[in-house]
Amino acid sequence: MNKHKLYWVLQIGGWIFYAVVQIFGFILFEGKNVHTSQVVFWIIEALIFFIFSHIFRNIIVGQGWLIMRMPSLIPRIIFSVFFLGFLVYGARLLVSSIFNMYNPSMLFDIYKVVSLSCTFALIFFVWAVLYFIYHYFEKYNISLQHEAALHEIELNNLKSQLNPHFIFNALNSIRALVDENPLKSKNAITQLSNILRNSLISDKKRLTKFEDEFNTVRDYLSLESIRFEERLCVKFDIHPESYEFLVPPLMLQTLVENGIKHGISKLKEGGIIHLKTFISDSQLKVQIRNSGQLQLEEEVSMPENENKPGLGLKNTRKRLNLLYGDEAYLKVSNESENIVITELVIPK
Repeated sequence: MNKHKLYWVLQIGGWIFYAVVQIFGFILFEGKNVHTSQVVFWIIEALIFFIFSHIFRNIIVGQGWLIMRMPSLIPRIIFSVFFLGFLVYGARLLVSSIFNMYNPSMLFDIYKVVSLSCTFALIFFVWAVLYFIYHYFEKYNISLQHEAALHEIELNNLKSQLNPHFIFNALNSIRALVDENPLKSKNAITQLSNILRNSLISDKKRLTKFEDEFNTVRDYLSLESIRFEERLCVKFDIHPESYEFLVPPLMLQTLVENGIKHGISKLKEGGIIHLKTFISDSQLKVQIRNSGQLQLEEEVSMPENENKPGLGLKNTRKRLNLLYGDEAYLKVSNESENIVITELVIPK
């Protein structure tokens, strides 16, 4: 059962249970027969709680309370539950007047108003506590899954992105520059060091700044430009608001490396890597175009061989699913006869 269905099952079942407790509690403690109007009243009361608690839930989700720290969250919860308590009290008065159960004296009895409103506020508080506890354990469970997946992804990254072949090629390229262009060789060593450092600490970060990830991509492409020389053309088109986003570490580098390894490196004449970002509906949309042709059967099969593109794409999708659920996606397709486009969408 997914989270959405589970919420409705618990929400409906919980307030039905509340109405049943009210009815049987009256019979047990009052020892009186229950009239039909009273049963209907308690059912409507449960419905009132159902409606207001669902509105409360939408506020919690819509205002981002689930990710707030306690000092900011607690005052909002306390104010909200007391406000909802008074609203339920008013709604009950309206319903009781319809069923001729209205006692006019209660309207002016401050003790009754405050005590009942506080009781209803306590009910909403318990509901909120249970709601937040559920999301806490859900996040904890997802965090454990993500941590376990990151270890696997880290190994795959070291194997398929920073494999010995890449490091060997980069060191050979740098060695060739030492006498020819010492300054450029020093910069290349720094870039290789940055990539290695970011890879080794990637398992400690769930998300990283887009700027840091972009710098890793630029370092990687700079090193590859030494090896491919004029065969590699690099172009960046970065939207300024992209720097406000957080992205999974090494994810963009994985996709760019995929385009180099399985596209440009197979072409005698080389090709282009074009990284473009833009913002739409509070989402970061990344497009990576590279020269080459995607073999669809390779992309679908996702084999275990590190020399094929399936492994990196499979791990990228797994990370996106763990981090964002259905709010993010990755798509790879042939845009034209000689251009492959990789599209990545990440929510803010």
